Amino acid sequence: MMRKILVSLAVAGILSVGPAGAVVQADTPSTTIQSSFFDQNSADDDNDFQFANSPSSGRPRADRLAIPDNTPTPLEGIKWKKKKLKIYMSTQDPQLQWAYKDAVKKWNKVKAVHMTWTDDEEKANIIAADGDLSNNTTGNSNVGYRTSELGSTRTEYNPDTNALHLATSTLDPNQLDYTNKQFRSEVAQHELGHALGLAHAPEYEHSVMIPRNIKTGITKNDAKTLRMLYRD
Repeated sequence: MMRKILVSLAVAGILSVGPAGAVVQADTPSTTIQSSFFDQNSADDDNDFQFANSPSSGRPRADRLAIPDNTPTPLEGIKWKKKKLKIYMSTQDPQLQWAYKDAVKKWNKVKAVHMTWTDDEEKANIIAADGDLSNNTTGNSNVGYRTSELGSTRTEYNPDTNALHLATSTLDPNQLDYTNKQFRSEVAQHELGHALGLAHAPEYEHSVMIPRNIKTGITKNDAKTLRMLYRD
């Protein structure tokens, strides 16, 4: 008798607000995978995917489902088995609701997957939530900064297949309600990108998935990557 095991991967698309703009970031499971957190004042640009509490064998294996190589935007190595996904609006904050709705419209325009809203949380594949993300400490003990996250995404997947089971994206209203509509949407696009299987892009790339100082929404490279990931 086989046991279904779900592993949780916390993808903290963190963004801290400061004079230079904002920062974004990612990663946890049964064996915890947790990435360190960025601070825009940190000189260390290599701390995005440092898995603090897990051996490298705890990383998702991309050979279980058809995961493409050499995509313009990096991938997490996990994906949904289906292209039609249900998303549930958990937040009651009207500004964050607008951001999530706009982000869903923009990802749907890519025509790789299609997300539709549901009133039944039990039927949802993705949860659009809010929460206080202000008290996270970086996983890099050499840095030790406290950051104020703008967004975070936690995913659950089957380690036997690397198929996504549930994703919960969280935006922090305490940080984002003081930003403009376009920026809130871009943060939501970033977090939903993680929920769909995209990882962080290098900061020199033109991508909504860069880990800090977001300057754009979904780009052609992001769209191409998602189509490659969900190609039949």
